[in-house]
Amino acid sequence: MTTAAPVQKNPLDEARTLRGELYRSPAIFAEELQRLFAKLWLCVGREADVPEPGDYFTRQLGPESVLVVRGEDGKVRAFHNVCRHRGSRLVLDEEGRGLHRFQCPYHAWTYGLDGTLRNAPLMEKNACFRKDDFPLVSVRAESRTGLLFVNLDDGAPPLSRQLAGLPDLSRFRLGELRRVERLAYDVEADWKLVGENYGECYHCPLAHPHLNRVSDYRNVGWSFHGEFFNGGPMELNAGFNTLTMTGKTDRPPLTDREEDHRRVHYYHFYPGTFLSVLPDYALVHTLWPVAAGKTRVLTDWLFPDETVARDGFDASDAVEFWHLTNQQDWELCARVQLGIRSRGHRPGPYSELEGCVHTFDAWYQDYMGLQ
Repeated sequence: MTTAAPVQKNPLDEARTLRGELYRSPAIFAEELQRLFAKLWLCVGREADVPEPGDYFTRQLGPESVLVVRGEDGKVRAFHNVCRHRGSRLVLDEEGRGLHRFQCPYHAWTYGLDGTLRNAPLMEKNACFRKDDFPLVSVRAESRTGLLFVNLDDGAPPLSRQLAGLPDLSRFRLGELRRVERLAYDVEADWKLVGENYGECYHCPLAHPHLNRVSDYRNVGWSFHGEFFNGGPMELNAGFNTLTMTGKTDRPPLTDREEDHRRVHYYHFYPGTFLSVLPDYALVHTLWPVAAGKTRVLTDWLFPDETVARDGFDASDAVEFWHLTNQQDWELCARVQLGIRSRGHRPGPYSELEGCVHTFDAWYQDYMGLQ
C-alpha cells in the first residue's frame, strides 16, 4: 500500500462510468468483501459511542460481525463476535450499555470485557484444555480525531498510512461531539452507487431543491484527495448559516474560523464512510454492504455537549433536513440500480461536477485490479 493518490485510468473528459456488472454481480460483491472491506480500515463509529466500561456496539459486514467494547481499564477493543467453543454469535444487539461480561447463550462460555475466557463450564474434565488458549479473536482497532476504525486484516499497514495526507480535522473536535440521533436505512442499491451519489451535487437542483436553496450546487470550493479519501467544501448561499429546513440556526459554530461558518466540509473515506461537517454540527454516514445491490446505511447527527446542554436545544431541524435528503438520495440510487440491470445500460460520461466520483471510481478500479 502506498500513500500516492490513485492513478486516473483516463482524464475526466475522456473517462466513462463503471460498467453495470460491477454493481450487480454476486461474485464481484464477494470479491469486494475480500479485497476491500476485509483489508482496509473501516470507520465503525467513534470512541464516544462507548463512553463507559461495558458499553458496546456491533457492526455487520457480509458474514462478519465485529464487537466493539470499552473495557474495565478504559481501553476500547474490538473482537470477532464469535464464541471460541462452537462458533455461536455472542451478541445480536446493535448496541448495549454496562455489561460486565459476554456470555455465550449456547453453552455459557463467558468472556471478560478484555476478551479473555473467564468461565467454560465442565471443560476442566478435558485434560488438554487451558482457558488462556481460547480468548475472543481480536480485531485491530485505532482512532483518529475521535473516529474509530477497525481492520480485519492482521497484516494491514497502520491507520496512519491509509489516512496519509488527510486535511487536519482536529479543530472540529469530533471526539467530543455527542450523538443525538441515529437513523438506519436499508437501501436497494449497491454501496458504490451510494458512494458515488455522495461525491457530487450535479443532481441537487432537481433532486434536493431544499438543499440547493441553501447551498447552490455550483458553490464548490477547492477539493482534495489521497489514496483512500476525497472531498472538499461547498459554500452556503448568502443569508444562510447552516443546513436545516430554514437554512438558519442560532446554535454556536463548531470552530472559531470564519471560513468554517460559511462552508460545509464533505469527506469521503473509502470504501464507505462520509463525514459532513456543518458550521454547527457534524453528520456521519457509514455504509455496510449487505449484498450486490443492497446496502445498510447508518446516519449519526453529532453536536457539541455545550450545545446540547443549552436551554431549548432541539436538533429536529437538522435531522429533518438530512432525513429528507437521505430518502431522496436512496431513491435515486435505487433507480440507478434498476437501470444498470438492463442490457441497454452503457457506461456514460462524467460531468465536470463529478470529479470526486471519477476519483472514487478510479480508486475502485485500481484496488479491484480492473482494466
